[in-house]
Amino acid sequence: MNGRAYYDLLGMLRSLGVEFVSRFPWAVKPDETLLLLTTRSELPPDYAGDFILYEELTGDWLRDAVAILGRLLKKRKDTLVVGLDPGENTGVAFVYRGHPVVTQSFRNMDEVLTIVGRALALGVKELLVRIGTGDPSRAWFLARRVADMSGAGVKIEMVDEKGTTKLAIQAGSDHGRRDAYSALMIARKKGRAFAQG
Repeated sequence: MNGRAYYDLLGMLRSLGVEFVSRFPWAVKPDETLLLLTTRSELPPDYAGDFILYEELTGDWLRDAVAILGRLLKKRKDTLVVGLDPGENTGVAFVYRGHPVVTQSFRNMDEVLTIVGRALALGVKELLVRIGTGDPSRAWFLARRVADMSGAGVKIEMVDEKGTTKLAIQAGSDHGRRDAYSALMIARKKGRAFAQG
């Protein structure tokens, strides 16, 4: 019923590719609902199912997406994979519990490091950063910076990008979109452990 909350939640669920059904507060049935997203004032009295209140969301897209997916995908491992495709434009992709959360492209390396820093602060059980090696100097720069930011608790893998560019080009002609898609493919491809030194 709250137009602003509905608009914000709808936008987030659509962007995440999460299926949902809209219901009036009085028509919600806990036994038919995996996760209820609603406002504090519209939460049905004595609701027995799982829910997240709009007021509990922070406005930080990545943090809020992880909170929602963490509740929807409870049975999957609490792992966030960050895929990076370094280049003139750097593609960035986040995959949480196997579900894509964010795919973006950045021209500025500081922006890339800022969003990776936000991922480091989420407190997931396992964080894995996978970096494509198509541009070796940028790849090793990113790996060293991420290692310095994260300490020993984060795994960093260097990923051979062979095959990712061709598939990314098939995904779309927009260069920024291709970089982001390549980053998603890198996030899903096993690499070799990064060794500092």
